[in-house]
Amino acid sequence: MKKKICIFGGTFNPPHIGHIRLAENAADKVGADKVIIIPDCIPPHKEASQLARAEERVEMCISSFCSDKRFEISTMEIERGSRSYTVETLRELKKQYPDDELYLIIGSDMLETFTQWFCWEEILSMSTLIAASRENGFEPKLDGFSDEQKKKVIFIETEPLELSSSEIRKGIYSGNEFDNSVSKEVFDFIRKRGLYLEGDERYDYLLNKMLDEKRIFHSRCVSEKAVELAEKYGEDAEKARIAGLLHDIMKNASAEEHFEYFSGMTAVEKANHKVWHQFSGEGFLCRNGIISDDEILNAVRWHTTGKADMTNLEKIVYVADFISADRDYPDVDEVRRLADISLEHAMLYTSRYTIQKLASADMVIHPATLDCYNDMLLVFGKQKG
Repeated sequence: MKKKICIFGGTFNPPHIGHIRLAENAADKVGADKVIIIPDCIPPHKEASQLARAEERVEMCISSFCSDKRFEISTMEIERGSRSYTVETLRELKKQYPDDELYLIIGSDMLETFTQWFCWEEILSMSTLIAASRENGFEPKLDGFSDEQKKKVIFIETEPLELSSSEIRKGIYSGNEFDNSVSKEVFDFIRKRGLYLEGDERYDYLLNKMLDEKRIFHSRCVSEKAVELAEKYGEDAEKARIAGLLHDIMKNASAEEHFEYFSGMTAVEKANHKVWHQFSGEGFLCRNGIISDDEILNAVRWHTTGKADMTNLEKIVYVADFISADRDYPDVDEVRRLADISLEHAMLYTSRYTIQKLASADMVIHPATLDCYNDMLLVFGKQKG
């Protein structure tokens, strides 16, 4: 027995209630057995601004559509890894479902330009279009369609819902209230990660959302000091600024949040919660697509323990964390003096200071801290030799 399968593709940036309503109405209209939701890799007809990463859009689609058992999410276009055209997707689906009826769900705006699509006649030969109005007073125009092709277009009446994805993205941050334009799960997903905010706007949002005032002030002080050190020692000041700003992003996180982004803890790491945030911070920034630069991520990852063979950027953030303007521990002026001589002078002193402080309190010492101290001893041993 033939099955009826609806196909609904789009950027879904983000998926909103209008998408959900359109897909449900179309499926109900034809009595679909299955609805396949296909997020685009790169939209062929437009350049999508503020495009969330593919895996983020897939996750949002899953939470938006899959409460209906008829719906499933396909990543076929994303896996294709390039601009995808509808005809390519239909060819692939026709191979998977050769005996079934395929229905392609589109909006009325797309219908009016449909004859400009790549291989549009082949699309019509493989599927039936389901077109729905997104605005009041829609009058379908099928110029360029033959009489036979017109028979392969189904119009559905749906309550007009004029939603702009760009306006939705802005509106999510305009207040703290959930406004039903997207599902609650998508709303929380976007706000948790600061999606659709860019650069410093996103960093500021995350700092204010995740850290207390004291830690935000410290992060800004570390960022300023990291820039100063980067300029002094010939490193990338912008990378130093960002790494310094975000180095403590998980400092106020709960244990559960740390474990979410820092799996595979050793016994020593479990016993010293003060090092968790450097590892979970790197995981949070990387997995949520906030930072993709490995140099910045590694500077965040090692800013507390240090390690052997650190890059200059890693050393800069490590030292900046010790001597930022807000620091007032007894030895801070000495560390600042040493940092003015070299990063290595400061690191030898601070790694020794850390080891002594932990040992005196009978606290476990992370192996990377011991490696950092030994590495600095070897550096100065070679210099003396």
